[in-house]
Amino acid sequence: MNEIVLREFIIESLLREYEETRLDKSLTNVTLRVSIDSETHIPDTMTRIRVLPTVAVVGQTSPINRTESNIAKLECYVKFLPNTSEVYRNLLNLAKLIRSLPGVKMVKILTLDNKVVSYKNKPIVV
Repeated sequence: MNEIVLREFIIESLLREYEETRLDKSLTNVTLRVSIDSETHIPDTMTRIRVLPTVAVVGQTSPINRTESNIAKLECYVKFLPNTSEVYRNLLNLAKLIRSLPGVKMVKILTLDNKVVSYKNKPIVV
């Protein structure tokens, strides 16, 4: 009987400690199309995105598409921790941060948590 009580106590203690260390919010996953100068180094741009505030994970979803107008198009996913509960503001802030990086010309948000996203029936483009 004492072993069962001790085991339950340990499990409850571990669960309580786990709850205290969990994030209050979950990560948000967006897919983006980033237009970049063709001379900009893509791995460096990905690294710069990774170190932006709130960003947790960045990964490439398809090969780089290089156009004749010296623009490279990178499709990637970004998992980040939102600052506010306002979805549009979070997406806009993330896109502006990425747009501010060297060589980045445009950021278009394609999906939010695997669902196509738009604002007032228009794509979100920064």
